[in-house]
Amino acid sequence: MALHPVEGLWGFELADDMTCAANPVSIDLTDNRQQLVFSWPKTVQYSDGTANDGVTFTVVGLDGLRLQLRRDRDGVVASITVAPDGKSFQYEENDPNAGSRFDRCDDLAS
Repeated sequence: MALHPVEGLWGFELADDMTCAANPVSIDLTDNRQQLVFSWPKTVQYSDGTANDGVTFTVVGLDGLRLQLRRDRDGVVASITVAPDGKSFQYEENDPNAGSRFDRCDDLAS
């Protein structure tokens, strides 16, 4: 139950191809509650040349509204800290330049 605040539709407003309006990120918790699946309708091209329409993380820890994660495709350690109001979360990796704030797509969730 504690993981449910991250489920839903989210937008990364700093990237035109990841906004709520253009390409919302859907986050779903698997039935076994051990993985988070991020997916989006349109493939996104990253600065390193790779392209994806989704990514899966294994949940390795939970501390209140903070989730410790490991990205399945490459083992990168990451975290999500959900705001107390549930309307945004901060995504971070070990790389200090890899942080991102995501906002809930309230208009699309209905």
